[in-house]
Amino acid sequence: MLTNIKYKRLAITLLILIGFFLIIGGSYALWVVRLSQEMANVIATDCFNVSFKEENETIKLENTYPMYDEDGKKLTPYTFTITNHCEAYASYEVQLEILNTSTLKEEYLKIQVDEKSPVLINTLDQGKEQLTNSKVAYILDSNALDKNEEKTYNIRIWLDENVTTETEGVQGSTWSAKVTISAKYIDHIPSDYEKCVSKYGEGSANCQIIAQVDETGKCPVVNEDGTIDNDSSETISGYVCSAPDDYGTSYYFRGNVENNWVKFANIYWRIIRVNGDNSIRMIYAGDASLIDTLPNKEEVLKNEYDDSSTDYTQISAGKYNPSYDDNAYVGYMYGTPGSATYEDTHANKNDSTIKKVVDEWYESHLKDTEYETYLSDTLFCNDRSFNESNTGTGIGTSQTEYRPSSGYKTYKCSQQNDRFTVVDEKIGNGALTYPIGLITRDE
Repeated sequence: MLTNIKYKRLAITLLILIGFFLIIGGSYALWVVRLSQEMANVIATDCFNVSFKEENETIKLENTYPMYDEDGKKLTPYTFTITNHCEAYASYEVQLEILNTSTLKEEYLKIQVDEKSPVLINTLDQGKEQLTNSKVAYILDSNALDKNEEKTYNIRIWLDENVTTETEGVQGSTWSAKVTISAKYIDHIPSDYEKCVSKYGEGSANCQIIAQVDETGKCPVVNEDGTIDNDSSETISGYVCSAPDDYGTSYYFRGNVENNWVKFANIYWRIIRVNGDNSIRMIYAGDASLIDTLPNKEEVLKNEYDDSSTDYTQISAGKYNPSYDDNAYVGYMYGTPGSATYEDTHANKNDSTIKKVVDEWYESHLKDTEYETYLSDTLFCNDRSFNESNTGTGIGTSQTEYRPSSGYKTYKCSQQNDRFTVVDEKIGNGALTYPIGLITRDE
């Protein structure tokens, strides 16, 4: 079924109806969840298309039962892709609308959209119903697409682990819902801030940072190759500038910045920049449980103060690597010292001394906590490319000048081998154990 309603200013609404039906029987072992849809694999209105992955036309949870999140996340998802073939930028919203016939409470069902953390359906933000037979709508995502851009969604739904046959209102209940997607063309080319708000909402931290971009000419010049002129540092004021990185446009804090503080996982951090994928890059600034008890808390935070017995704003002090008599040791991870080739020297086989320290800190502070799900697999750069004036080989004890020693700055990492990620091997190298690393000299 497709409802296509055209409004003024080229506003269109796509109602893509994807029905979820949940029937709860009298036996604990026979929980049945079925998804059905009555439309073709490709649905189009003008130039805004939604396509459905053929092998996943339905979500089937036959003879299932309440399950833990880790098991729910392994279910085969219902997959669909939204593509903007129009000449204009378009914003849209994906909603899950609960139908009037449903009697099972949404607080008993978990939903996962893509790789986001699973949540109970009733905890999602409420939207505006598009269907006449729905009683409530929950927003799954608000996003936007540029010309020829596409976005794929994977949706999984399961019964919460805490539901039992004794749970009130479960036995004999039914649940059905449909996914609706509404899209509207934008009648002008949006600014980066407008694009951010369209995807993440006006109150998101990354959008608030982008809104601060300086337009008075204070920011350094960005060259055609993406490098940034390395002019003198700003000591009076702080502001936000932009430059390209490996994901798109990055927005970075510059100068005497005082409004980039974040308290996350009971730890103080300072925001370095918004990455091109809209994740936020931060640097450790101290244990809040310790700093918050200090009478000179403001001094400690502002001046990165450490006394003789306590490193308030750093996790430790030590060597980067155990030796410096081989080019291998410039690596956050490194290959075999004494190798005959650049590739063997700089292979990501061994953890550096500093990486072991960082990983151990992660294990004791973030691993297996509720905060871990918020961390992004965005690359950390250990740039081992050569400086233009270099005459060394990068092998053994050959004196070698690496790119970070040059007179220019960049947020691009030229070699995939140096782009440290955990899982991503499309842009990154997939060599990290955890999504944490070091800031670069450029940063």
